[in-house]
This record gives sequence, structure tokens and C-alpha cells, in this order.
Amino acid sequence: MEPVWQALQDSGFGANVRNSVWLYPLANVLHVLAVMGFFALVAVMDARLIGGSGGAGARDTVRRLRPWTVALFLLVAATGFILLTPEAVPIAANPAFQLKALALLLALVNVAVNTLALRRPGEVTMAARVTAALSLILWLGVAALGRNAEAREAAANVLTR
Repeated sequence: MEPVWQALQDSGFGANVRNSVWLYPLANVLHVLAVMGFFALVAVMDARLIGGSGGAGARDTVRRLRPWTVALFLLVAATGFILLTPEAVPIAANPAFQLKALALLLALVNVAVNTLALRRPGEVTMAARVTAALSLILWLGVAALGRNAEAREAAANVLTR
């Protein structure tokens, strides 16, 4: 997998991010803001599901907020890609990043299971509540693993070039 990371890092886009005075800092600010908004919406949806409120109320909350959550997730992914690109090799070799990628994959699978669980009519099922609780844990883990010391060091290297 390292050749893929190396190619990404050595790409013209990677060089543009590394050499731009404003692109990396702007992506970083947008990434942090999008993560905060994303997690806030996830927390609201999951709290409604876990709280045992009636099926219609919790489902309505999820239905109204999910499109915004998806949009913020796409912004998180796009800005995360920008932040990864200039130092892809050392970041990808970082065990915390690898754990983050695994947590992200599990969180996305959990979203799919939660979506299926919410399709059942009637009261919110135990499966929907369990996936909501897992969602909070997994997404918080993804965010926390993204802020580890090695990733910050790699980011500092980009800014000092």
C-alpha cells in the first residue's frame, strides 16, 4: 500500500498543498469545523434514538438531520484528504491513523446497520439503540485518533516547508 501513499504524496496536488501558504491551513480549519458540526448532529440523532423516545420522533429527527450530516461528512472527508496528501507516507504509517481508518470503516458499517434497523416500523428497536450508542463511541474515536501527536507533528512539518 505504500506505493499508493507515496504516489499521492508525490502528486502535483500533494505538492500544491505543501507549497501553498493558505490551502493547508484553510483545509485544517474547515476540517475541524466540519468535524464539530458532524459530531454535534450525530450526537443529537443518537441521543434521540438512545433516549427511547417514540419511534416517530426519533425517526423524524434522524430523517431531518441525516442529509446535513452526510454533507458535513463529505466535507470532513474532502478536507481530510487535503490534510493527508502532503504527508501521506508518514501519516499512513502511523498506527493511530491505521486505527482511525479501522474505526472509520466500522462507523460506516454501523451507519448502514442503523439505517436498516430504523426501517422497521413501530417503536425504535433495540438494534437501533445499540447502533446509536456504538455510533457515538466510534465517531468520537475517529475524531480523537485524528488529533494524535504524530499527526500534529506531520502537519507541523508541512507548514514549516
